[in-house]
This record gives sequence, structure tokens and C-alpha cells, in this order.
Amino acid sequence: MTTPSVKAQMPGNVKLAIVGVWVQAVLNLAAGFLVLAVVNDAVDHGRDEGAGLLRFLAVVTLAIAGALLLCGVFARTRSHGIRVTVIVIETLSLLSCVVGLFQGGGVSVLLGIVLPLVVLRGIGSAEARRWFGG
Repeated sequence: MTTPSVKAQMPGNVKLAIVGVWVQAVLNLAAGFLVLAVVNDAVDHGRDEGAGLLRFLAVVTLAIAGALLLCGVFARTRSHGIRVTVIVIETLSLLSCVVGLFQGGGVSVLLGIVLPLVVLRGIGSAEARRWFGG
């Protein structure tokens, strides 16, 4: 007689962090496509100064969104690389938002600071280290 395998339950703070990863991925997708649409519209109307840099930033935003989506999808595989990837992306996001705050971003940047902090707290916990095997 064999015993059924019991799947490990993802810790609550890791679940919260993964939800934050999904939210940030969706927001990055929306922002990336919005910036691309605005840049394309500006170029179509002859205002193409700085369009190359903005396009590059939009593509980077979409790439980050893709990486976050993949991390969210494969979080249940418990791979250590997923945890490291999320930590790197969230740290860069947090630094970017802090710079934006000092450049006069105001209250609108606070969500961009709170979300990475919540994700980093969850993904950096001892439970997350055990969950992701690192």
C-alpha cells in the first residue's frame, strides 16, 4: 500500500509576495504598452525627439513584466533562481522609486515603494528561503 504524496503548502507570506509579483507584473505590462502607444503616437505626429530612449525603457519594462510573470508562474517549482530573480527585480524597482521620490515624484511614487517592500519582506523571509530551497 502506498501513501499519497502530500504537496507542501506554500507559506502565507510567500503567497502574499507572489501575489505582489503578479500585481507588479500586470502593472508593468500596462505601463509598458501605454508608453509604447504614446511614443508611437508622438512619432506618427512628427514629435520623435527622445522616442528611442522611451521605446527602450518601454521594452525594458515589458521584459521585466515578462520575467515577473514567469516567476509567478513557476513559483510552485520552488526553484532558488526564482527567489533570486524576484529579489533583484524588486530591489531595482525599489531603488528606482526612491530616486523618483527624490526627484519630486511625490505621493504617486509611494505605491511603487510599498509594493516592492511587501514583496521583499515576504520573499526574503526564512520561510521563503526554506520554500525555495536556498
